[in-house]
Amino acid sequence: MKTKRSLIVSGLVCVLALVSAAYCFWLMTVPLSYDLVVPVLIGFVLSLLLFVIALITSIIIAIRLRRSDAVRSAQVTPSV
Repeated sequence: MKTKRSLIVSGLVCVLALVSAAYCFWLMTVPLSYDLVVPVLIGFVLSLLLFVIALITSIIIAIRLRRSDAVRSAQVTPSV
């Protein structure tokens, strides 16, 4: 149960990071004052970095979830 919840949270973080990156990318297409260019670029890079980290985390959690399901099914004892 804990692994499935972690996978959902990691997926949600991925989605929020992509939305944040898209918003920063959109802000780059809008004329901004020079004071806002650096924070928008930093936000864009950080949100892409967060997306990559959350994606790797969700892949690791999915592999663990798959292995734990395989271990549970292998532990079935045969009845004689």
